[in-house]
Amino acid sequence: MPPMSTEPARIAVELRRALEFYHGTLEDLAREVIRVLRVNETDRRALEIVLLGEPTTPGLLAERLGLTAAGATIMLNRLEKQGYVARSLHPTDRRRVVVVATDLAARRVQELVEPLIDEGYTAMLDWYDPEELALIAGFLTRVGELQRTHRQRLRGLDPYPRP
Repeated sequence: MPPMSTEPARIAVELRRALEFYHGTLEDLAREVIRVLRVNETDRRALEIVLLGEPTTPGLLAERLGLTAAGATIMLNRLEKQGYVARSLHPTDRRRVVVVATDLAARRVQELVEPLIDEGYTAMLDWYDPEELALIAGFLTRVGELQRTHRQRLRGLDPYPRP
């Protein structure tokens, strides 16, 4: 019997290393955005959510970020003080509040991230054909879904006791 191929094992190791490298560079980039914007990680993530989506409520932000209602209020107060978000009455339900990013936040984040997006888009089109790009997009979507599922699982755990 011929020995089993180690090709899948080698590819799995390379994939793991590539994902770890990608994750590390993403964290490094986020840290620099945090530094330049003068926010913390939770505030940065809230800005990302607000900038990328529809206007959201403080409660939905709290849920997405794993914060209490009080924690979300404190965070929104900080971001509002910096001029990055605004709270207003919901357009159809005047009893609810929505959070929207300000033009200042949109402009600053765009200044920081747009060069990466532009260069990345051009490079991806140069490096890969449409079928490969579709495969990459599918992979990233599935990995994101796995991470979201695992995050929910982690939220159900109690913190480890202090040593």
